[in-house]
Amino acid sequence: MEPLLNALGTESNREILSALEEPMTAAELVQKCDIPTSTMYRKLDMLSRVGLVKEHLAVDSRSGRCSSYERNVERISVSVGDDGGLTVRVERPNGSPDEEKTWGAVER
Repeated sequence: MEPLLNALGTESNREILSALEEPMTAAELVQKCDIPTSTMYRKLDMLSRVGLVKEHLAVDSRSGRCSSYERNVERISVSVGDDGGLTVRVERPNGSPDEEKTWGAVER
């Protein structure tokens, strides 16, 4: 879950996730978020690796292969338990299994 939290710590990644109200291509996201194309592809790759975005490949008769991206998360919550441990819960759309990870309290 740490890579997921690191991904959410970047403003441009949060902007991309917010923009993905519906599936979009990288070019559409570049326009909407005003992020350079090469940076957008790196961000989308990282968001895909941590499971926040899904990539869908399609074949377009005009331009050939084309990818569209969709948000793969409905809600992320972080809570602190009575013992000081952290719990991160990721709720997925469309009945996909949710994920939960708990870290114990840090000994001092």
